[in-house]
Parts: sequence; structure tokens; C-alpha cells
Amino acid sequence: MSYLALYRKWRPMVFEDVVEQEHVVKTLKNSISSGRVAHAYLFCGTRGTGKTTMAKIFSRAINCENPTNGDPCNECEICKGILNGSLLDVIEIDAASNNSVDNVREIRDEVVYAPSKARYKVYIIDEVHMLSTGAFNALLKTLEEPPGHAVFVLATTEPHKLPATILSRCQRFDFRRIPVESIVKRIEHIAKNSEVSIEAEGLKLIARMSDGALRDAISILDQCISLGNKHLTYEDVLSVVGIVSNTFVADVVDAISAKEVDRVLQLVNVLVMDGKSITQFVSDLVLYYRNLLICSTSRKPEEIIEASKEMIERMNDQCKSLSNIEITSIIKELSSLEAIMKWSTHARVLLEVALIKLCENKLDSSDASVAERIDFLEKKINDMLANGIKVSSTEAKRLNDDNKNMDVQNRTNMKEQNQAEREVKVDLKNIAGNMKGMEIWDDVLNDLKQNGRMALYSFLVDTKAVEVNSRIVGIVFPSEKSHLKINVSKNENAEIIENCIGKRLGREVRIKCVDSEDVIENKKEGDNDELVEKAKAIAEELNAPLDIVDE
Repeated sequence: MSYLALYRKWRPMVFEDVVEQEHVVKTLKNSISSGRVAHAYLFCGTRGTGKTTMAKIFSRAINCENPTNGDPCNECEICKGILNGSLLDVIEIDAASNNSVDNVREIRDEVVYAPSKARYKVYIIDEVHMLSTGAFNALLKTLEEPPGHAVFVLATTEPHKLPATILSRCQRFDFRRIPVESIVKRIEHIAKNSEVSIEAEGLKLIARMSDGALRDAISILDQCISLGNKHLTYEDVLSVVGIVSNTFVADVVDAISAKEVDRVLQLVNVLVMDGKSITQFVSDLVLYYRNLLICSTSRKPEEIIEASKEMIERMNDQCKSLSNIEITSIIKELSSLEAIMKWSTHARVLLEVALIKLCENKLDSSDASVAERIDFLEKKINDMLANGIKVSSTEAKRLNDDNKNMDVQNRTNMKEQNQAEREVKVDLKNIAGNMKGMEIWDDVLNDLKQNGRMALYSFLVDTKAVEVNSRIVGIVFPSEKSHLKINVSKNENAEIIENCIGKRLGREVRIKCVDSEDVIENKKEGDNDELVEKAKAIAEELNAPLDIVDE
């Protein structure tokens, strides 16, 4: 007899053997025991979670001659006929390759005939979301009013692609992803019965690589057993799945943190020469930095991270030299790399460039606030002082320059974005109390009205226009209409208003929407005193110059 793949050999035969789907098992068994069998079921969930297996068990259970507590006996003539495929009353259809209207019409024409031997005629339609629109329409009437002897079981990984008219006619069951612990127990049981032992770390690696799909885990186990070893190590599993160990990834992270570019490039070369997947390595690196972030923020990272005790201890040591800002920036950088790497033929080059960039700390820090950056510098200083490192004035100047360079691009962008806003605030303070509107404002409103811009006109009723300077006009909203600023400030609306004002004034202008309170009230001073003082203290400790830029 030809070899039978493990995932087929160990396919569950009764409901209790299905892993981690108790919520589905309980409902189906109760419906079978009570005789309340519906005419249509929908099984949803990711691959390898037991949808088709459950459908096959269910088809035998409702037709079994000697059921036991809702389970099929798998010994009677009906059960054996369904198992070996000789009984034609249970029909399995792959909708991925049989998705046309004609295929569904055949079902519709045949379903009216009574089953030959079984109690129910069962149609199991796998990957049902692949049916065409016409096929769904052809299936709809049959699902709505099927004959009493017909039961449909639809299985799909993408239920959102099914029409609402189909969904509403089925009892829906969502299959859960299978936890790592449950997968480990199952594949360990299968390995023992196959007379093979596996290291605990190897079992966990197989479970993690399966991504919640038990079938995938069993397939990986099958491939590992094919190595011919009676005892499988963690390294054996690594060689099969084509990924690198956590130790290798940790070495890369250490080299990046130490800014050892040569070491990083050597490790990349080892990765490539060993035939490992570069894309998979980037994914592993992202996950590793995610684990570092968890170690940095969680009191009990071992409850969240799937790793050995020794590896978690190493992660805890590594995250001490990294701030959360650095870790999140690295994760963003690597995630962007992962996205573009799929379409590139030069994966190694992209990886090397990205890792060199990480070594040089040339990261996008636009999401980091000034306070976070100051905290980061303070942490660096404390680390150096704790290690007994004396900071020279030259080194202090370099750190200060690094921080300024890190922020220069963000500062430039912020200046460009807020230039008009700052000018308006300053000039509005100068005209505080002078709320005399521009004489042309009524004409501008009439122009909007005449041009059919009634919605925009209604937003601007009861507003005033203040000429801040030769190129900026402030539109002042009363407090009760402050919420309308968002609508007026939209690019398309702002352009219309600016064009109308420009035609009346004979020059180009820009508008700025403000509240009446903004004109009258002065900005409170000293809001950032504490932050500035903190920055000054750090600069003094570093013996470095400090430039305060008012933004």
C-alpha cells in the first residue's frame, strides 16, 4: 500500500478528537442527539483548523446506524461507505474548481432525488467563497427551500466574500485558531505513535511555524520524520522549516545595537550561504524586536512571549540598552522592508542596506515627542555614568549634534506645516480687540452664494474676516459655530474661498480659520518651562551647547 500522509492518517474520526473546537462540537452533537438537524451549515475559519474534518464527521453522525452520544460508530455499513467513498449520498465538492453556474445547477437538479441508502443526502462544498455570482444565485433557492432529506455544509476561509443572502440561510460556526500548547500536545502524541521523539523546543518551533493550523503542524512533523532520525532535535526542525534560530537573530540584534557593521554583514552572509529565506528572516527579526518591546514594557513577558527561559533572559538584557522609541522605530523600518522585499529581486541588498541604516541610527523619529527624546538622552547619560564613562566635551557635542540632526527633518516639516498658523497667532495677538471685519467679506459671501456654494455659504454665515497681513486672511468663527472650522478648512473648500477673496483683493491670499477666543486671549507663557529646564540640565551635564527653537 502506498504511504499515507500523517495529516490524513491522523484525521479525527469522532467529534472528541477535533482539537480546540469544543464550542462547535457541543452544538453539533446536541443537534444530532435531539434530531434538530438544520438544512444548511457554514463552517468558517483559517486553514487547518478542522472545518472539512468536522463536516465529514457530521455527515457520518447524522447517517450512522448506531450513533453513540452524537458520534458516528464508524463501523456500520453507512459509515464505512462514507469513509471509503463508495456511498454516493455524501458528495464532496471543491468550489475552487467547480465554481460555475452549471456545476451548481447539477446539484440543484440532483438534490430532489432521495438518498439511496443513508438518511440524509449531504453536500460538503469546500472553499465555497470561490463560487461565481451566478453560481451563488443558482444555489440560493436550493438553500432557501431544500428537500427534507438534503443537508448542505459549506466550508470557507473567507466568509466575508459570501453574499448576505447565503449567510442568512445557514447556521454559522467560526473555528478558532489552535493555540501553541494544544498543537504541541497533538504532534507529540503523533510523534510517539510514529516511534519518534522530539525535543521540547523543536515541538514549540513546529507549533509556532504552523500559525494556528494543526494540519500545517502535522505536515511539518511528517517532513521532519522523513529525515530518518529516531530523535529529532531543535536544529533538525530548523533545517526542515528553513528558518534561523532565535540565537542567530539575537546575535544580529546585538551587532546592530553595538553598531558593528562588519559583524552584521558577516551574519547576513552566513544567512544567505546556509540557504535560509531572507524574507522569513526579516519577519523573524520584526517578531524578535516585538518581543524586546514586550520585555521592556511587561512585568511578566514569559506569559506573552513564546521562547525559552534563557532566551527571555537574554531579551531582558538586550532591551536595557534600547529605548521604546528605538525599538518601535526599528520595527517600522523592518516592516517597511518586509513589504517591499516581496517585489524585489535583490532581497539581500535591501536587507544589508536596511541593517546598515539601523547600525547608524538613521531612523524616522517623527512620531517621537520632544519629551520622549529628552528622556532618551537622559537614559543614555545615566547609562554612561553608571558604567563610569566620562563624557568628553567632544563626545557631548557629538551627542548633541546627533539629537539635533535626528530632529532637523521633523523640525523643518513642522515649520512648513505650522508657518501660517504661527504667523496668524502672532498677528492676531497684535490686533486683539480689533474685530472690525474686512469690507469685502460680505461681497465674498455673496459670490459664494451666486456660484451655488450654498453649503459653504451656510458654514460662513456670522463669521468675520480679518486681514492679518498682506497674504493671510483670518476667518473668525463665533464660539457656537467653532465646530464648522473643520468643514471650511478642507483643502477643496479653502481653495474656493481663497480664490473668491483673491479676486476681490487682486492678489493671492491664504486663509486661516480661528475661534474668536483665539483673537482675544493671549497664549499662556511657561507651558513648556519644565521641559525646557530639563533640556538645559541635560545640556549642562553634557557640557554641550543647547539651541532652543520656538515652534
